[in-house]
Amino acid sequence: MSGITTAEMCRISVAGTLNELSPTLELAARLSAIHITDYEGDDLGIGTPHDVADDISHRLAAMRSCISHLHSTADKEVIENKTMRDSLENSLPELIDTAIDDIKRLDEVNTQLEQLEERIEILQVLSPLGLNLELLRGFKSLSVNIGTTPFLSQCVADLDGLSDDLMVFSSHGKGKSGVLAIYCENSAAEAAERLLTQHDFESITPPDGEGSLAMMLQDIDSEVGGLKSEAENLQASLETWNDANGGLLVGGIEVLERDFEIQTAPVRVAVSEHAFIMEGWVLSERAEETVAALSKVATFAESSPFEMPRGRGHHFTGEEVELPPIAFQNFNAAKPFELLTDAVGRPKYGRIDPTTFMFITYPIFFGMMLGDIAYGIAIVAIAWWLSKKFVRNELVIQASALLFYIGFSTIVFGYIFGEFAGFEYLPHGVCDIEGIVGVAQCEAAHGHYHWEAAAHAPGWVTWMTVLYPNGGEIQWMWEGMLGLNFAYPFHRVSTHINDLIVLSIYLGILHLALGMILGFREVNREHGIVAAMFEKGSWLLVLGGGFFFVYSFIVSPKHSDADYLALLDMFATVGLIVLGIGVFMVVIMLWKYEGIPLPIAIGLGPLESLQILSNTISYVRIFAVGIVGVKIAETGNEMLYMPMAHTLANFSHAGVMDLILIPVLLIGWLGVQVFALVLGMFSPNVQAARLHFVEWMGKFYETGGVPFVPFGKKLVNVEAD
Repeated sequence: MSGITTAEMCRISVAGTLNELSPTLELAARLSAIHITDYEGDDLGIGTPHDVADDISHRLAAMRSCISHLHSTADKEVIENKTMRDSLENSLPELIDTAIDDIKRLDEVNTQLEQLEERIEILQVLSPLGLNLELLRGFKSLSVNIGTTPFLSQCVADLDGLSDDLMVFSSHGKGKSGVLAIYCENSAAEAAERLLTQHDFESITPPDGEGSLAMMLQDIDSEVGGLKSEAENLQASLETWNDANGGLLVGGIEVLERDFEIQTAPVRVAVSEHAFIMEGWVLSERAEETVAALSKVATFAESSPFEMPRGRGHHFTGEEVELPPIAFQNFNAAKPFELLTDAVGRPKYGRIDPTTFMFITYPIFFGMMLGDIAYGIAIVAIAWWLSKKFVRNELVIQASALLFYIGFSTIVFGYIFGEFAGFEYLPHGVCDIEGIVGVAQCEAAHGHYHWEAAAHAPGWVTWMTVLYPNGGEIQWMWEGMLGLNFAYPFHRVSTHINDLIVLSIYLGILHLALGMILGFREVNREHGIVAAMFEKGSWLLVLGGGFFFVYSFIVSPKHSDADYLALLDMFATVGLIVLGIGVFMVVIMLWKYEGIPLPIAIGLGPLESLQILSNTISYVRIFAVGIVGVKIAETGNEMLYMPMAHTLANFSHAGVMDLILIPVLLIGWLGVQVFALVLGMFSPNVQAARLHFVEWMGKFYETGGVPFVPFGKKLVNVEAD
């Protein structure tokens, strides 16, 4: 297969006697090349896990319990395999038992502290009553209500007026919330409870015990102090343990997980009374070496290339073919973008892998939207930090590389746009002839071109004009066909805002056309050229014809040149014809290939064709998201930075309020910059992903592939054996 499709696979079969099963699985794990297919047939049985699997499982449970409490991290250096194995066999089990004992005791102490804190809270509420604890419960002939009310004085007054047989104890305070203890005969309990309900009375259940509440609080405080001291000692002991053994714990879990995978792997293999059969998939490029290695430990090993069935019709309903798992085969620079492909789902076997295309288009779209040198540098810095912090985490390393690409693209477009932290720092050229943009164009029109310094941009930003020819006083314009203009520098929020809108739409048209061409390739490969012409070629005709017709319709009123108007008329005529053919083919596609009745397809075809317009307009978000981001940062600069800079520039004349506002304005401005950066990392990513996942990949991409997962856990923190 080509580099834009998934990796080629071979089916592999390995067989041998039962006593060869263990060495075969161990070797397969070391090779890490075979995606084992679980046996689910009825003709043979399945193997049983080795006896040591249970012991490994118990040890893993204990070690995972430790790491969940200790949050251990891997050692900076990879642990030697022999050292790790020796530790697992000798010292580490005892060390883990010690840590678990401390963890259990710490949990017990924390539980006791929580219970005591709850007890203290209740006793502190009850202590203003001045009653011993045994007097708050346990009466048979009396009903006791103890609790709090937010209307203490009113509640006490109402209780006094309710009956002379009531005895009320309360905390002090008039009209404030407080605690009450009400004693009454059982016959008067119902009336007392109704009155208490009217005053939002909340009952409290007194804890067990006897004696003075104050003395009890002192005793509990003493007990709490002892428990806290013990908890601190246990925590310090566990931290010391973690510093000394945390790396071994992480590495040990990694090794035991790999061992557990090997020891339980027989349940994935077909076995008879004396033999086993293991089947799976292997990368074609590794098939020969894998078979050669396994042939040394198993009686039989063989691989055969997988071939996609040919000659299947568009509505093929024959027996389903088991497709191989999906492995990417992108060049190293594009591998980080596999994260985006996996976010949608892997393609089916033999289908196009969009990763390489996104390696080019995704950073361009992101950079055009964010396009600020300061934010680009910040993203690159974050990527660098992640790559150094999580040096052995493959997923984070790929994510950091992806951040680096989009950060670098942001810097490049920030340089083209002349933007840094929301400031436009390049001088703007102005021609005295209205509507003329660009030095050469102005001179050709016999106008005068002059320069205006960047408004409000501080000196610590405008120094970057030295990175441009002629100190930034340049304005090159290239006026292309069909209204497409490129400029250097490209002032997207002022001079070239209309050009950015046009450029966004044209990028959308090209991106969609690429998706349709890729879809044409897929349908042609699966179902033939005729199906491809109707299913994908029809949309290409709608896109191309619609573009030329709409362009002519919009542009014609703005021109008076007879030759150009004639060209536009030709565009309109040819575009309308091509568009009509495309819509007709869409109708046929809906009827013949989608099974929609012809009368409905005739009405639905033109409506379906309008989705191309929606898809294309969706790319205007490249312009819109970028402009919104710039305006947020620009607003912060004008409202917060500029007043602060003005005060600092006139420091000797600043008033007290001005001086007080300096740190407030600085913090506020930095907050806006951080917000703009976070929004800049989030929103352009969401929109770039949407343009790829929804608008573009919908034209050719079909998910359903199972990821290729080779047997044998990859050791990251421990040296491979």
